[in-house]
Amino acid sequence: MKNAKSFIRGDKIIWVVLILLSLISLIEVYSSIGKFAYDTGKFAQNIDLSTFFLLFKHFAIICATYLVIVFISHINYQKFEQLAPVGYIISIILLAAALILYISGYSSKAAGRWIEIPFLGQLQPSEIAKYLLILFMARFLANSQDTIKEKKTFWIALGIIALVACPIFPQNLSTAGIIAVCCFIMMFLGNINKKYWIILAGIAATIFVIGLNTLGEQYGTGTLKKDEVMRTATWGGRISEWLNDDLEANTQRNIALRAIAMGGLTGNHPGSTIQGRLLSESHNDFIYAIIIEELGSIGGLLILLLYTILFYRCVVIAGKSNNLFKILTVSGLGLSIYLQALINMGVAVGYLPVTGQTLPFISYGGTSYLLSGCAVGVIQSIAHSNKLLNKNNKALEEETEENINDNDKNQ
Repeated sequence: MKNAKSFIRGDKIIWVVLILLSLISLIEVYSSIGKFAYDTGKFAQNIDLSTFFLLFKHFAIICATYLVIVFISHINYQKFEQLAPVGYIISIILLAAALILYISGYSSKAAGRWIEIPFLGQLQPSEIAKYLLILFMARFLANSQDTIKEKKTFWIALGIIALVACPIFPQNLSTAGIIAVCCFIMMFLGNINKKYWIILAGIAATIFVIGLNTLGEQYGTGTLKKDEVMRTATWGGRISEWLNDDLEANTQRNIALRAIAMGGLTGNHPGSTIQGRLLSESHNDFIYAIIIEELGSIGGLLILLLYTILFYRCVVIAGKSNNLFKILTVSGLGLSIYLQALINMGVAVGYLPVTGQTLPFISYGGTSYLLSGCAVGVIQSIAHSNKLLNKNNKALEEETEENINDNDKNQ
């Protein structure tokens, strides 16, 4: 038992939340992956075999993710701070490589969002860059406290964000948005001069207006490489569909809404999805709709509660941290996972246009699943360091109290 405790480090409640999310993931991925299994054509003559094959692959990724979390949680958090600049450079190189490979014709993936690695599969650089940027921003802000109120520090921080967010922006608008929100919150927590937030608001408004104008009346169609690199037609189509709100149209959004309506309060029980056979991404982007169809609104609220607990525990860990790097790192990583979950759920219930964000620790496994595990591993490493610090402080207090008592007796 003692060895198990030393092996599993970090916040116990976070571990419980992750296990519950993974169990729900296995059930709902198996329930919703049939269409994807059929479409892949790997086992066209035996769909059941294909479904089990993909489920086993998903289970293997979940197991690998837990091993990654445990491994990273055993690394001293100071190593992350030391290696953050290297990670930041790697993230920029990966983003540039993805775009160059696509433009050069070596990658068939739209807008250079993925890097195809022989024998290993696909790698999504934007997911890697998101977490590595948070680590580097935490280091930069923590080490810049002597000049944190100066304009120079503010502009350097924006430059650090821009070097990662700008390459991601044309490829993956929602991920760029998550990065921006997390980093701006970290800047706020890092005591950046408040008067510069007016400048920041102006920059954000300008980018928003430019983004809308970029869409154009035809959503970018007819412009050389515009939809392939800028994906403006994709953005425009999704936003138009969302604003149009035509509930009679046979769109992915409306199919998801029908799944939610069929679920009612208590759902139709696991494995009973009907709309999951029509949704092209029922195992990924729209898995929350399938969860509500099968587990009802109660199941949907349970998922939201689990993510909220996960984020709350990150806030608690940040509150117990003894230095700014730990506070900013846990806050940024926890917020990024929580925002991704909220966006995915918001898309499924029709509150947001389709974004392509997966549901962390529930959607069919891949790069996003493993990297979310890496983020939690860092959080658990910091949680463990807080526990050691608290234990040492208590031991010091007890030793001091014993010394005082001994002195009193001697007197």
